[in-house]
Amino acid sequence: DPLTTLREQCEQIEKCVKARERLELCNERVASRSHTEEQCTEELFDFLHARDHCVSAAGLSRAA
Repeated sequence: DPLTTLREQCEQIEKCVKARERLELCNERVASRSHTEEQCTEELFDFLHARDHCVSAAGLSRAA
């Protein structure tokens, strides 16, 4: 699937790598606690936003 391939490529850019690292740190922090209300939603959205921004820019450049 071209979209999956493009997403995987975009996940390798610095902005996405840093966002994924923040998400993984949050997930580890949440998993290490037995009682927490933290859900890492903001970190997930930051990662998805960075990746989707890259995908849309790459998709537009391919369409041109």
